[in-house]
Amino acid sequence: MPEPARVARSIAIGGGRRVVLYAPAAEDDARARNLVCLDRAGRVVWRGELPPAAEPDRFVAVERDGDSLQVETLSGRRLSISPGTGRALG
Repeated sequence: MPEPARVARSIAIGGGRRVVLYAPAAEDDARARNLVCLDRAGRVVWRGELPPAAEPDRFVAVERDGDSLQVETLSGRRLSISPGTGRALG
């Protein structure tokens, strides 16, 4: 998936890293992994993992919540994910 051009949200998480939620472009995959963690140099550290599903999905919101990130998907799921790995917690 090419990186969408528009940043919808950017959150500093420490250590020079930022979690970035990209607003998906029209040509993006049906299951866009549009949540990424970037290091100081702009390199991708991880991409957020969507929950398993057959339908199209993508991340639509992200907020910092203490030691985790709270995300919401287009399909309406709310998840806590690790800012270190991008994987769902619990």
